[in-house]
Amino acid sequence: MRLSSSLPFRAASSNPSRSAGSLPRVTFGIIPLTTEARVLFNNFVMYDNRLVTEEGSTAKLRVTQPREIAQYGRAFDMLAGQSATRDAARALIRRAMQIRTH
Repeated sequence: MRLSSSLPFRAASSNPSRSAGSLPRVTFGIIPLTTEARVLFNNFVMYDNRLVTEEGSTAKLRVTQPREIAQYGRAFDMLAGQSATRDAARALIRRAMQIRTH
């Protein structure tokens, strides 16, 4: 989730993160807007080491080739390393909400 002053941000937007973040195997991370973009991918979901889906602007791709799935794994690791989690993520959300309400 990228927070930008040019995009609308509503307090209600953070509700799904609260419920998802409380699941035992889910980590909610936010990549700060000031972070250098090291990975250029569309939205993608890694289900396991056998399937990745990527949503493009006109189609949803199903990736099943191990070599390609490994690329998504490396991208995910890079994004996870750049993300703020737990208290740092909450602080980013609070700061964005304060900016939007002032």
